[in-house]
Amino acid sequence: MSYRIFVISGIAVFLQIENMDYTLSQSLATRTAQFLAQHPPYSFLGEDILKKLAASMTIQYFAAHQFIFQEGEPARHMIYILQKGQVELMQEVEGETRLIDVCDVGDSFGVRSSLTERNYIASAKASTDTLVYGVPSEIFRVFLSEYPRVAMFFASGFAAGMTIVREQGVKVEKGRKLLQTKSKETALFREEDVIISKPQAKVLFCLPHNTIKEAAQIMADYRVGSLVVANEQLHPVGILTNVDITRKIGTGLHKIQEPVTHIMSRPVIAIPQGETIAEVILMMMRHNIRHLVVTEDGTPDSQFVGLISEHDVLLSQGNNPAVLVKRIMHATKVEELAEIRDRAEELIFSYLEQEVSIPFVTATMTGINDALIERAIEMSLKRLDEEGWNRPRQSFCWMSLGSEGRGEQLLRTDQDNALVYVDPPEEEAETVAFYYQKLGTYTTDILLACGFAECPGGIMASNPKWNQPLSGWKKHFSHWIRKPEPQALMHASIFFDFRGSYGDLELIDELNAHLWQEMNQEPGFINFLAQNALDSPPPLSFFKNFIVERGGDHKDEFDIKARGMMPLTQAARVWTLAHKVPNITHTVDRFEKLAELEPQNAQVYKEAAMAYELMIRYRALNGFRNRNSGRFIHPETLNKIERQTLKYAFRTIEALQSALRTRFNLAFFRN
Repeated sequence: MSYRIFVISGIAVFLQIENMDYTLSQSLATRTAQFLAQHPPYSFLGEDILKKLAASMTIQYFAAHQFIFQEGEPARHMIYILQKGQVELMQEVEGETRLIDVCDVGDSFGVRSSLTERNYIASAKASTDTLVYGVPSEIFRVFLSEYPRVAMFFASGFAAGMTIVREQGVKVEKGRKLLQTKSKETALFREEDVIISKPQAKVLFCLPHNTIKEAAQIMADYRVGSLVVANEQLHPVGILTNVDITRKIGTGLHKIQEPVTHIMSRPVIAIPQGETIAEVILMMMRHNIRHLVVTEDGTPDSQFVGLISEHDVLLSQGNNPAVLVKRIMHATKVEELAEIRDRAEELIFSYLEQEVSIPFVTATMTGINDALIERAIEMSLKRLDEEGWNRPRQSFCWMSLGSEGRGEQLLRTDQDNALVYVDPPEEEAETVAFYYQKLGTYTTDILLACGFAECPGGIMASNPKWNQPLSGWKKHFSHWIRKPEPQALMHASIFFDFRGSYGDLELIDELNAHLWQEMNQEPGFINFLAQNALDSPPPLSFFKNFIVERGGDHKDEFDIKARGMMPLTQAARVWTLAHKVPNITHTVDRFEKLAELEPQNAQVYKEAAMAYELMIRYRALNGFRNRNSGRFIHPETLNKIERQTLKYAFRTIEALQSALRTRFNLAFFRN
């Protein structure tokens, strides 16, 4: 009989190849618990708890190139944790086997398929001689229900048949489920944020002094639609496409004998090698471009090594987010915008159901919403032109506020927007104000037609109070900071999360600078904000049951927005303002930045970030399924693990609010 000898945590273990399953002895279980303590989420737990878990585990040996499980097989009643070696996760995509992830030591994989008893959606194969721990799924279920902190870790990053890991115990999900095509009408791109983009390696280029004719001849000879314009150091300075030649030469704007620099697209948007398809799509959406240059260090100041085009990453049809953005930008009717936004909602719901990471989901929807806002404004400007209104000389910027300002809006809830424009001369003030008032009204009407409800408080660009020159906005912010009465604090909670979605972004920079100047002059204002952040306690009673509505339309439901999400957004805002952190509005990003700034409190901030991602997911799924805002959730609709994870998430609010009381001396603070 053949044997292999492995050393695990200092103990020699003999494994029969024919009998790959080896039950851990008591001494080895102790060493296994020590191993688990080094890897999240098991590192969250105490030694005694880990010993109990380890006692239930087996260890299995797999030779190099041997499958642990294969795509399409019924899931085994086993959760796997990699102890030694390496495991590759692969999936069949359009007849081709693709590597989608590589497990590192300590990674858990096969989790969701085993817990849900569904077929594996990917194959796991040992790439070298490998040892894995196996945890029986029925024991793992009990473990999750008893230890909600670990359950929340997995709930916020489940991947069916894939590896789950978070750097330093919290943040990064290495592997996620690939999106499945549901139907031809709602086909999604299959290469999600786990797939690395493959740039074209053989890229044609020309030098800046080459003529347009010479560049066009190169493209014609090699039958390509684009080439890179690079200097003698092979640093990219521009991109030339057939579209550039058609629009700028064919229309007579330029001569074919001119240097190629006269018509090339610039500046170059560069990325490093190894970016995921998701990151490429978001970059193209953000800059509204069709080509990205891959360079050695990810900047235009190094040699180019490849090119990625829109054609490389987009499907010709379906609910691909970049395709939706393109359709939005070419829409000519409001009805088209509404239909596309409906399709976007189908896409986001599919992402959420299939456990795509929340940062990717929110970034995707923010890009779609921004494109929708941009097109709505352009339609409104065109309407004003057709009605004979002269555009003011003074530039403007559309401001997104609240959840949209933070880049967190997934559901079409109330509008929160505003408009700021350059101060006109006194004699033009009334005319300019009237124009931008109509622009705000026309644009919010389009958004209303696209399913975004009116703000009950009237915080929209159609309201003259929130459609102001820059000086008017500075007065608003100065008043809120210098006289922080309840109404001012309510406005601060909305308007302090603002960003420019369209127009002159320098106005946003100037308004931000004014905000920080006022905050520096009124340091006591932060205490008022901190006190206000304590007004929404988490929805748990003394006995840790959900606090629900006692009557009305939402009787026996709890308010996840007011009781769960708002306390977290308010706490994150207060802490980042206290640390004078500019230009970060997303709540998760704020908590992650705070974890960097306060290493001694990093754990609570990271847990808060996880909790917020979890609540975004639960609220959005609840809203999509019930066709409402998702704000009110009935506890009975949640399974045991979901209830446990939410309860643990709510307890992070208690920890944050306790820290706020201590940091800002709120026990002695009076309004």
